[in-house]
Amino acid sequence: MDTTQDISKVDQMSQIFRYVSVERDQNLRACSVTVNEAFLGFHVIEDQRAAEIERNIVACVESKGLDLSKCRGQGYDGAATMSGVYSGVQARIAKREKNALYVHCAAHNLNLVIQDAVADIAEVTSFFDVVHNLYTFFGESVRRWAFLSSFTSESSVTLKRLCPTRWSSRHDSLLALRFRFVDIMQALSKLILLSSKPKERDDAANLKKKMESFEFVLLVVLQTKIFSHVNIISKVLQSKDMELSSAVQLIQNAVTALSTYRDHFEEAKETAAALAEKWGISAEFTNKRIKKVKRHFDELCMDQRLADPEERFKTTVFYRCLDIITNQLSDRFKGMNAVFHRFKIIQPAMLASESDETVISEATKLQELYNEDISADFPGQLLSFRSALQEEVRSCSTVKDLAHLLLVENSALSSTVPDVCVALLLFLTLPVTVATAERSFSKLKLIKSYLRNTMSQQRLSGLALLSIENERARRLNIESIVDDFADAKARRRNF
Repeated sequence: MDTTQDISKVDQMSQIFRYVSVERDQNLRACSVTVNEAFLGFHVIEDQRAAEIERNIVACVESKGLDLSKCRGQGYDGAATMSGVYSGVQARIAKREKNALYVHCAAHNLNLVIQDAVADIAEVTSFFDVVHNLYTFFGESVRRWAFLSSFTSESSVTLKRLCPTRWSSRHDSLLALRFRFVDIMQALSKLILLSSKPKERDDAANLKKKMESFEFVLLVVLQTKIFSHVNIISKVLQSKDMELSSAVQLIQNAVTALSTYRDHFEEAKETAAALAEKWGISAEFTNKRIKKVKRHFDELCMDQRLADPEERFKTTVFYRCLDIITNQLSDRFKGMNAVFHRFKIIQPAMLASESDETVISEATKLQELYNEDISADFPGQLLSFRSALQEEVRSCSTVKDLAHLLLVENSALSSTVPDVCVALLLFLTLPVTVATAERSFSKLKLIKSYLRNTMSQQRLSGLALLSIENERARRLNIESIVDDFADAKARRRNF
């Protein structure tokens, strides 16, 4: 669930229902296991307090004929109103249904990780200011943009705007800067010499001066490396059928990769030196005056600072940037890891390798948490399932593969281990991100524009439903719908 303000300053709530279905062919045989995220319309939010949002969520669920007691997961962004432990929306829903686990949107969490890494380091903040000013300098003038486009010696990639909120999308901006670095420097140099406008010459000279430092070039290399990992994670997380185990694995892989890169400062330095050499920038760090804290009369030690500029950059920027990101990735995704830990016994890798005693112990813990959905026979059923399909279980990599193995390839076996089926479907139902809700806002802006800003809420919600769920709409029987509409709207008397 997520909210946004439309063109007429009305707060619209988009509610997405995630569920798992077993698709069947014409002969009613199971053919696939599908994770679905269904959009059910927009709803007006008049009060931003948690109690009002809770009331709207419950009213929406009940109006669709759904039972809130069957809810097993809820996903929102990290705003205090939504994620508050005591009186947030997630806490209020959890009071109604204790098994409705809250999962903080992984995409929002990833944004916050990068935001913290940039905000805490002054050099990185200044670096992104230069990147932003560079795009603004060329982008706000058609003439300057065309002038830059005339320099295509290495790549035809164009500069990209820095998105102020979606930090993961900055990868394209950094990639364009890295590949067009020489072209940009040539364009700035010629503008300094040829421009007749004093302000334009000054802005170009200021940008060129900042970009000609080796620290800037090294930051281009470092940030491109970091955002290459973040960008991949961000895009994969936004898929509808993303499951929690895959998200956890992606985060762990990113932490490992960035922790390893911490030991490759010399490699990053060599890459930056090769890029700097193309424009004749010396691969030497700027030696700035070191600020020292005055020693008081009762202190024995003097303030000690790193004198070597390379060591200072490596310690205060390179190491610190990577450390902040890896620590934030570990800390901010603790909640997701805790939810994942509940279902660790049905992960294919653990199920295939653990002893019978461990399987029984972990399965019992899961059954006790979901005693209304899973019976006490679950540990025994899980052992039977593993014994019957031991080799096939080893070949599975995700819980969805495991569900496909049981519900599709061995559907006859599923009736003998119903609790295993329930556990697998429960895990797949848990939300990972609110990306589907945010995608619905794109349709909202197209449907309710400044030319059509007075449409009714019912019409807005209906048009959005037809547009977003267009595949389901195409499968409807149009003739039957027309007949129902005609019967409902027919006059009682013929005139």
